[in-house]
Amino acid sequence: MGIEQICQTITNLFNNVRSPFPQISRILLVCSMIRRPGLSTIQSVSNIVKDLNRLGIPTGPMPDGSANLTVAFTFANTKEIYRGIQKDMSIQVGFQPGTLNVVGQGTATNVNPGQGFGAAF
Repeated sequence: MGIEQICQTITNLFNNVRSPFPQISRILLVCSMIRRPGLSTIQSVSNIVKDLNRLGIPTGPMPDGSANLTVAFTFANTKEIYRGIQKDMSIQVGFQPGTLNVVGQGTATNVNPGQGFGAAF
């Protein structure tokens, strides 16, 4: 591997880095946290089933009385998505130096959130 190929590889690496998310004001973040109810698998499945009914896709019991597999699949799918968000997802935030004002002993709290950039994986 020559020096030109090494330089090109490094350049390609930097060109593929994601740009940071736009900054969100602190007031907007605090206000939006209060209004959000949190994740609910049951509520999401209920909303999906309502949409399926609007689209004409039957979601009631099957003609023989057995459970509807469309609803079972929807529940299993939504449950796994939420499990992935709660257990596997990684949220990383980077703050500019000097923007954190941390108060605490043992467990600390950032009392003055600065401007940060984040990404969810």
